Amino acid sequence: MDSVETADTSVTGASKSTKGGVVAWTNSMSTMHLGFLAGLVASGARTSSGFKTCHYNQCAKFLNDHFKLSLTGEQCTNHLKKWRKIWGRLVQLKNLSGALWDEDTCTIRLSDEHYAGHCLSNKSDIPFLNNPIEHYRAMETIFGSTTALGKFAKSGNDPLSFDVEDESDMQTSPNVGESSAKAPPKKKAKIVHIEDDALVTTLKDGFKMMANAVAKSGGDDDAVPDNLWDALVALKGFDEDHIAHYYAHLVDNPKTAKAFIMLKIDNKLVWLSRYVEKTFGVLYNLK
Repeated sequence: MDSVETADTSVTGASKSTKGGVVAWTNSMSTMHLGFLAGLVASGARTSSGFKTCHYNQCAKFLNDHFKLSLTGEQCTNHLKKWRKIWGRLVQLKNLSGALWDEDTCTIRLSDEHYAGHCLSNKSDIPFLNNPIEHYRAMETIFGSTTALGKFAKSGNDPLSFDVEDESDMQTSPNVGESSAKAPPKKKAKIVHIEDDALVTTLKDGFKMMANAVAKSGGDDDAVPDNLWDALVALKGFDEDHIAHYYAHLVDNPKTAKAFIMLKIDNKLVWLSRYVEKTFGVLYNLK
């Protein structure tokens, strides 16, 4: 399901870093982002109404320390919104007439004829049908226990749960005061909670996913060179945000990282400039 891993500009709008660069989320970044938040659910740190600002800030720090980035809590919040929309669509697809759910591989299966007919008018669903759904266990842990079912289910474009800010932030929001004073409370949809035993199973899978992500970036077979970051910083004339994004790309592709570290400095400059031009549309003068 690699087609899902794109810059957040296609889903949540342009997501800018603290220095003005677009956040290009790699698969490893998304894996650790979702794994970290799933871990908060497992530890009981998330409240019944959702994650708080401090949780997203902690997630940003976790990713920044690992990938040498400068993400903010707001960017982690926006990235989770992307996965919430995907989860909402997955809930709808699992309820399609004739759809079968493969628990072992996390795959929504349709017959060949049904698949062809559905995808003809719903091309965006192709990555989620008859293919193992990447990050499904983490999404199930984060969103699954608060998903409305049956006639209460919302469309894939609507959030299935909501996040709350810290109390100090909520008190300064003018909209909060107005809505509580002028409008009566709305009736809440009936929520079906997943049994603890099933949740424990998904949490274990979430932790296993995080461990695999860490192993991928530092294991024996897919280990990246220890001096990779130093080698990138030594390439003068590049914006630090561009270097950080290329570092995340190399961590996500260990074989490419090993090949890069063996290059002479002139060739390293070519590789980095080519990546920046392709990803950000910025052309550096290497002369």
